[in-house]
Amino acid sequence: MKVPLQAVKCMLAGEGAVEQIERTEVRTGGKVESILAAATRTFLASGFGAVSMDTIAREAGVSKATVYAHFAGKEELFGAMVGRVCERHFETFSTRELDPLDLVLSPDAIAVHRIIIAEVTRFPVLGEVFWRAGPERTLRQIEAFMRRAAAAGSLEIAQPRMAAEQFVGLMRGENHLRHLLRLEAETDRPDIEDAVSAGVDTFVRAFQRQAG
Repeated sequence: MKVPLQAVKCMLAGEGAVEQIERTEVRTGGKVESILAAATRTFLASGFGAVSMDTIAREAGVSKATVYAHFAGKEELFGAMVGRVCERHFETFSTRELDPLDLVLSPDAIAVHRIIIAEVTRFPVLGEVFWRAGPERTLRQIEAFMRRAAAAGSLEIAQPRMAAEQFVGLMRGENHLRHLLRLEAETDRPDIEDAVSAGVDTFVRAFQRQAG
């Protein structure tokens, strides 16, 4: 659903510049990309605790020493994987491409949330790793969007960070929890899209600049 949400597009009417995402601080290259791709496949399929660095090295077709040459440990690699998942959803982040539904209900995002819920008790450090690499980065991008909207005179936003959090909350609604619990069905898609559109309408009504 590439935003049939004209109100969102109008926030920055006329600018249309892509908001650059905050890149993960990971060296790029053939082996690094292979390791990240392998980590994404294995973590999303098996979770965090069940996956070893040996498994990721085999999946990537490199030695374990090569994996450790680029990532200090499994937690750092997991954080880099989460960051890359977020990047994929922000590569075309602009007023013409923003897809609120994809931001919170993409299959990869849901899979990562399930891993955190299942394993953060055994691996408490995952909570902070996930927050910094995923939700916090997402909120900063949306906050920047809100600041630009306010500067352009499209919205009246006194606290952009709070507005970003409220926007994400409206987009999620109960649908995010339903997806986490595997209660969603393909027949729910129109209802989900209606709920997201209604959430955007509610947000814009709350923050639109008042005439006069």
